[in-house]
Amino acid sequence: MPKMPVMEAAVQILESEGVEVCFGIPGAAILPFYKALSRSKKIRHLTMRHEEGATHAADGWARITGKVGVAIGTSGPAGTNMVTGLYTCMGDSIPIVCITGQAVRPLLHKEAFQAVNISEIVKPVTKKSYCVLEAALIPQVFREAFRIAREGRPGPVLIDLPLDVQRGEVEYDPDIDAPLEVFKPSPDVRKIRRAIEMLLGAERPILMMGGGVMRARACQEFVELAEHLQIPVIPTYMAEGGIAHNHPLFGGRVGCQVNTRGGNKLFLESDVVLGIGNRFADRHTGDITVYRGERKFIHIDIEPTQLGRVFPPDLAIVSDARLAVHALLRVAKEMTPPRSPNEWSRKAAEYKRRFQRKSDFEQMPIKPMRVFKEVNEFFDPDTVFVTAISLTQIWSGQFQEIQKPHTYFCCGQAGPLGWEVPACIGMKLGRP
Repeated sequence: MPKMPVMEAAVQILESEGVEVCFGIPGAAILPFYKALSRSKKIRHLTMRHEEGATHAADGWARITGKVGVAIGTSGPAGTNMVTGLYTCMGDSIPIVCITGQAVRPLLHKEAFQAVNISEIVKPVTKKSYCVLEAALIPQVFREAFRIAREGRPGPVLIDLPLDVQRGEVEYDPDIDAPLEVFKPSPDVRKIRRAIEMLLGAERPILMMGGGVMRARACQEFVELAEHLQIPVIPTYMAEGGIAHNHPLFGGRVGCQVNTRGGNKLFLESDVVLGIGNRFADRHTGDITVYRGERKFIHIDIEPTQLGRVFPPDLAIVSDARLAVHALLRVAKEMTPPRSPNEWSRKAAEYKRRFQRKSDFEQMPIKPMRVFKEVNEFFDPDTVFVTAISLTQIWSGQFQEIQKPHTYFCCGQAGPLGWEVPACIGMKLGRP
């Protein structure tokens, strides 16, 4: 098997994993990697102004392309600056790989310049972190990092590379290497049938589209399921745009901040809720006792430990979101012909119209409701929006009307200030 500089092998792996853009800041401890990256004809590098910005840009690129984003930094504070971006991706289930430089191995325990144990620091905010101490491990670590970032509930991975390891050689043949297989769990058909039985037996069911459905690129099939069963859809904030705002089954948003009055009212009248790829986050549920009420919950998620984390569902199903939606649609078509609109399904559009908040204010200074009224009227449905945190996000979540999937992006759990600018850069490169 041919020998080559180990960083050249790493870059060839990035290329084969579908990486098209990397975001980062060069520095002394990561220069061997950058030297190899500079020879790539497939990967573009964008130099950022801060390592946190690099992670947010990689985050944005990953969200809009569905691929794994890559952020790069040198040793010490470069890695610690990435912690917020890693946390953001962990909370929102975004697959990125961060690559950092490190002091040479003999100095790791001697308090050398910028020698910090970043792989330990980031453990709570990554799916996996590595400090690679042998050059021969690098091809396997890079392959595994991309698999872990994609598999199950997606998320961030960090690879820390000591400088002397980067300078090594490795036996590597790219012609006989490929990305590792990503396992996607299928749902138990017995549970799928039980879920459809619960929905068909309910008087006021709701389908809740979570961000996991958006990540799985399964929004169209989800809406088809809702149309077949004539069940209103309430998307979580992370699934904004997954069903068009003007769709007759769009039921609004539930929550105590990014909500609609009609969405909250519709939800509180429901008796069975089927949620796919959602977390039941606190800003969505509000008072958990009121949220749960007497209604029954079916919860489907790819990550088993999400099921019952906030409250125990009446039916829990472990599955990839796309595979679950396909199974639900197939079984629904077996169990019932297409259903006609009924009094309950028509309430989605009725409540949206009846409880719409006033937005045509004329006074100055201009009110945020009026701003978003103008935004909704001016921009076309293909416009991609990237939202900030705080009041901007709250106003946007309450008043913006999004018509297509993957045209509205927000930072959810972490809510880092300043996320939207570098994330927007990454998205613009991902979808020019």
